[in-house]
Amino acid sequence: MTYAYNSKIYLAEVVLNVKDLARQTAFYTQILGLEIQSQTEEEVLLGAGGKPLVRLIQTDRTEALKASYGLYHMAILLPSREDLADVFKHMAELNVPFVGAANHGYSEALYLEDPEGNGIELYRDKPVAEWDIREDGRIIGVTEELSAQEIYEMGRKVEPFQIASDTRMGHVHLSVRDSRAASTFYQKVLELADKFTVPSASWIASGDYHHHLAVNEWAGKHLAKREAHLPGLAYYVVQVEKKEDLVAIAERAKEQEAAVNWLTSSELEFTDPDGIVTRVRKG
Repeated sequence: MTYAYNSKIYLAEVVLNVKDLARQTAFYTQILGLEIQSQTEEEVLLGAGGKPLVRLIQTDRTEALKASYGLYHMAILLPSREDLADVFKHMAELNVPFVGAANHGYSEALYLEDPEGNGIELYRDKPVAEWDIREDGRIIGVTEELSAQEIYEMGRKVEPFQIASDTRMGHVHLSVRDSRAASTFYQKVLELADKFTVPSASWIASGDYHHHLAVNEWAGKHLAKREAHLPGLAYYVVQVEKKEDLVAIAERAKEQEAAVNWLTSSELEFTDPDGIVTRVRKG
């Protein structure tokens, strides 16, 4: 796989612990238009064009989703504005509630939540020539009104609806206790660069992308640390190209005093100070 934007990482899939596997599966297939790639009584893998995007795992834990740090939103990247319009039209005609929409300068985005409250961003990237890229490599984002009616009117009615086959996971946005500390941690472990930072949030990336990860502390300083099997984010997956990249990430994570667990010879996971687990695998 050739990674875009001179990046050394690729966002692969987001894995959620869910309370109601059947209901969540119905949402991600019927509403979002993902395809089921594998399914058991306890776990469902969903994706597009043969690529995994979202994995749902049944949990018996009953804690409130937003009582702990973890996922702010997963950001699903559509290949084109037309593809974003198709999914927008499909969902709008089903009266799916959106929680926001924005023109970010480098992208156009819609925001919603799944039935259990996990945040989802659906977006398309604008051409790089339209991005506000500074001489030092920072990429300045804005939050302006989205041309929602224009995008809706571009949408094509497709039955049965499926999300575009080239759709992939564009970035992951995390809810953390201390955004500056978290940004520094991920920059060091994954060798990411700060693209844009405000006092309560940070957007960081590998290479020339606007962001692969974002962190914010908007939920406050007093949430619980993430634990295994809690509803919400179980882990998310980052792909790298070489085994040497995996080894280097393990070493840097240990330097940051993060717990590192090798799952196989080509996959490991590390845990950040808020209990959030990142899996890294050789693509």
